Amino acid sequence: MAEEVKEVATSEDKPSELTPRQWWLYRLIKWASEQEMKLSVAQIIDYQEKYKEQGKLTFDDLYQFKDAEGNHSNCPDLYGDKDAINECDRIDKVLCVKNGQFYLGTERENIEYHNKLMHNVCRDSHKCKIIRDKISQDGQMKLFTVDLVEMEKSKGRDFHEAFIRQESLIKEVEKKDKKIAELEQLIQWYKNENKMWKERYYQVKGGQN
Repeated sequence: MAEEVKEVATSEDKPSELTPRQWWLYRLIKWASEQEMKLSVAQIIDYQEKYKEQGKLTFDDLYQFKDAEGNHSNCPDLYGDKDAINECDRIDKVLCVKNGQFYLGTERENIEYHNKLMHNVCRDSHKCKIIRDKISQDGQMKLFTVDLVEMEKSKGRDFHEAFIRQESLIKEVEKKDKKIAELEQLIQWYKNENKMWKERYYQVKGGQN
């Protein structure tokens, strides 16, 4: 089996933004997917070790397997390379991950993977909105005298105070608030696109029934 992968995983690379290691990963998973196989992190590391022993690897920054719980914690570099491959416009296919298994998806699997990412984006957007609301309401209901002197709490109603006062952090909060606004614009774009993907998903699902 290792000899069969050699043709796919070690062929000459064309110039691109991907590293040799990322190209190797893509071609390994492409070969496995064509054999209707899905590879776990442990299996990918095993293939890497076999190629290393045979002197067939063209890169030195090897994947390191960690005996840890959770998908991303056992090999962070592998999941980072997965994202880099999916962001590469020279590669048409989508590298999916489900239950710790890496594979190139069918149309239906790609749509399901997209919807999963959409769910995560919307969930994080909701968390960002809550935090942003707390930040934006800081100081509301605070009372001042006619001379614009801040009144003590005992002399007025309680007011919102979202965070500890450290002047050095104010500029950082402003920068993060700008990033949150940019994220919300991205989320809105995803929401507009999501309807089309859902319709396409049900069309594919209905055609397979």
